[in-house]
Amino acid sequence: MAGGKWKIAAVAAALILIASSALWYFESPAWTLKGMKDAAQSHDADALNAYIDYPALRESLKAELMARMIAEARKDKSGIGDLGMAFGSALMGPMIDGLVSPVGMRAALLASSQENAPPAASALHVPTQPVIVRRNFSEFLVTGKDQPNSGLLFKRHGLSWMLSGVELPPIEPK
Repeated sequence: MAGGKWKIAAVAAALILIASSALWYFESPAWTLKGMKDAAQSHDADALNAYIDYPALRESLKAELMARMIAEARKDKSGIGDLGMAFGSALMGPMIDGLVSPVGMRAALLASSQENAPPAASALHVPTQPVIVRRNFSEFLVTGKDQPNSGLLFKRHGLSWMLSGVELPPIEPK
C-alpha cells in the first residue's frame, strides 16, 4: 500500500506542476502589465525598472524609427528627404535616450491618450484595452484592437517578462 500512496502523490505533484505551469504561461503577461502600471502609478521607480530592459528597448525603438525615416526619405524624390533623415538621425539618439528612461517610461505608461503624440512616444503607450499576442514561449506583444501589428514587445527573462522592444505600425503607402 505504501507504493500506491507514493504513486498518488507523484501524480498529484505532476498535476500541480502542469496546472501551475499553464497558469504561469497564460496569466503572467497580464500580471506583468498590471505590475508595470501599478509601479508607474505608485511612483515606484525600482519596481518599474525591474520590468524594462532599457538598452534593448532603446535599440529597438531606434531601429524602428530609423527604418521609418529611411522609408519616408525614399518617397521624397527632391533630395530634401535625405537631408531630413540626416538631421533626424542626429537628433534621434538623445531624444530616445530621454524618452526611454524611468521618468519617460512612467509618463508613457500613464498617458491616457497618445493620438497626437509622435511615433516614439505613442509606441511606448499601453492601450486602454490591451490585447496580448503570444509569439512563442519567450515573447509576447501587447497591442491594441485598432493596431494589431504594432505594440510593446516583451521577452522572457527567467520566469519573468521585460519590456524589450517596440513595433511601430506598418507604413501605409501614399
